[in-house]
Amino acid sequence: MNEGSRSIQTIKYKDICVYFMDYLNGGGSGFGQQYLRVLKERVGIVEHIYEFCAGPGFIGFSLLANGFCDKLTLADINPDAVECVKMTIEKNGLQDKVKCYLSDCLDSIPETEKWDLVVSNPPHWPSNEKQYKENIRGYDPDLIIHKKFYRDIKKFLKPDGSLIIQELGDATSLDTFKDMIESNGLKIVEEFKAKPLSVLECVLKFKNIKKNTRYSTFYFIWSKFK
Repeated sequence: MNEGSRSIQTIKYKDICVYFMDYLNGGGSGFGQQYLRVLKERVGIVEHIYEFCAGPGFIGFSLLANGFCDKLTLADINPDAVECVKMTIEKNGLQDKVKCYLSDCLDSIPETEKWDLVVSNPPHWPSNEKQYKENIRGYDPDLIIHKKFYRDIKKFLKPDGSLIIQELGDATSLDTFKDMIESNGLKIVEEFKAKPLSVLECVLKFKNIKKNTRYSTFYFIWSKFK
C-alpha cells in the first residue's frame, strides 16, 4: 500500500483543528465539503451524525464545527486514521461530543450507537483485491464495502434517520446500489448532484484521485427506512 507522507498536518474548520496525514486524504477536505451545502438545503440540524469510512474525519468535523450536529461518531479501518481522529478529539477537547472506532465497515461498532444521519465519501471505484490493497481509500473490491454497509446500517439508524452518501459518477451510478439499498429495508428518497463549490479545484492536487476524473460527476444518494 502506497502510504505517502506520514507527517502530521492540520486544517481548520471554524474552531476545530483537524489533524491528518497527507496519504489519508481521500477528498473529504475537497469535494467532501459539498456536504455543507447539501445538509443546509435538505436536512438541516440533527442531533447525531455518523461518518462512515471517515479517514481523519474531514467531513464529520466540518459538519460539527458548522453546527449541523451536537454529537459525532466516526470510524475507519485504518489505524492511522483513527489515531488522527483521536488526536483531533483530544486537542480540541471534544471528548463529550465525539466518538471514534477502529472498524472494518460496521463490524466493531456497538449497537448502542444510534444515528440521525449517516454521511460518507467511501471508496468509489469497483475493483479487485490487488487494487484495493494498493489504495484502500479509492477502491472497493467487488463492492463488498458498500454491500456490508447497506446490509448492517439499519441497526444503527434512528427510526427517522437517513443516509446521504457521496458517490462518483465516473465509477458508479444509482443502479449500482439500488438493489443493495432496497433489499435491506431502505428506500431511495433522492439522487442528486450538489451545486459546484470553488473548493473542488483543490482536489486536483490529491495524488490518490484519478487525473481523468470529472469532478462534476460526484452525486449523492439519499435513503432512509421504508
